[in-house]
Amino acid sequence: MKKVIEYFISAFDTYSKGASARKVSAFSIMLCIIVAHAAWIKKCFMENDFSLLTTVLTIDYAFVGTLLGLTTYEKIKLKTDEKPT
Repeated sequence: MKKVIEYFISAFDTYSKGASARKVSAFSIMLCIIVAHAAWIKKCFMENDFSLLTTVLTIDYAFVGTLLGLTTYEKIKLKTDEKPT
């Protein structure tokens, strides 16, 4: 656990030893999303109202699918941009 903490802390240094800014940003955003979902689910259980569950799951699926699609598109684009030797 100590190595993981050092890895994330070293991302804020100017050295290339730690995590990249993209990874730290993605981790922070995903952590916020998890907290927001946990709060929403707690509210749903307290009020016994799950009417928006399918909407939230659809938005989550679309978000994850978009992120995976963008990564895949970027890799495919890089492969097609390479010139044969």
